[in-house]
Amino acid sequence: MPSTPASVADLIARAERGFEVATRRRDALDQPRKAAIDGVAHALAPTSMDRAIPPRRLLFLDLDGPEPLAAVVLGDPDTASHLTWQVSGAGIRPGTAMWGTAREVGELLLEQRRAGAPAPAVIAWRGYPAPGLLRAIFNRTARTAVERLTHDIRRIADLLPAGVHTALEAHSYGATLAAHALARLATEPARPGRRPPRIQAFATTGSAGIPTHLLTAPEGLGVPAGHCFEAVARADLLARCGRLLSGRTTVAGLPFAVDGHPESGLHAVTGHNTSRYLPGATHADYGYRDPGTLSLHNLARILIGAPPAWT
Repeated sequence: MPSTPASVADLIARAERGFEVATRRRDALDQPRKAAIDGVAHALAPTSMDRAIPPRRLLFLDLDGPEPLAAVVLGDPDTASHLTWQVSGAGIRPGTAMWGTAREVGELLLEQRRAGAPAPAVIAWRGYPAPGLLRAIFNRTARTAVERLTHDIRRIADLLPAGVHTALEAHSYGATLAAHALARLATEPARPGRRPPRIQAFATTGSAGIPTHLLTAPEGLGVPAGHCFEAVARADLLARCGRLLSGRTTVAGLPFAVDGHPESGLHAVTGHNTSRYLPGATHADYGYRDPGTLSLHNLARILIGAPPAWT
């Protein structure tokens, strides 16, 4: 039986040893698992991203369940001043979007540094079978996946030194799942000898909606007052349709601006996606997590405990 990890670095070392084993037996696996291994390998490759983005490390790759699950971390959680969990929405899975989501995490980390965080770390958590658009109307996936997300948040919290500012950022259906996890953590009894995991800031973009009963419960989402924020871009019709069809709400926190600030050279979000910008395109579109957007600028500030620059 493996020993209890003493640090997040121990978890990473175990995950990367397991990844080497999985890579060697890749050809014997089915196509979804091959795709997950390839997606993780591309995300971890030292030359696959801009050199300014820190190295990517594997937190876990789970190939044993019905669908592959994974998480990649940038920065060093064991010495971090700020830790952010990033949860994505419908259709975002390790086999199809691991490189892209790891790049988004890297851009967030760089923006957090610019916002004043001395040593941020960010986790790209793809630990649930993200539903397609039709299934995203329902809460079933979020209710099922909440066990894994809360388990992972607790596990990392138990390994971190006291005083690390911890935040959660979620997009689209990820906001629905994140709200379930926050509500679960807020109501859990204290564990003997363990610090309760505390999420000190929560931000959503393009939210597919949060069940009203989670917000009206006495404990709510358990995030300190004034540190829950949400934004839906003017052009994000998909998020609005998702809320309308699901009957969920997005009134989970204070609004923050994502529709651009030309005076500062910050671009507006032009749709529902997290990443839309293509260098060299004649008509530039931007997602919620694209560099150079007001959205990413404000997210970085919120997630390290600072107020958004514009609301």
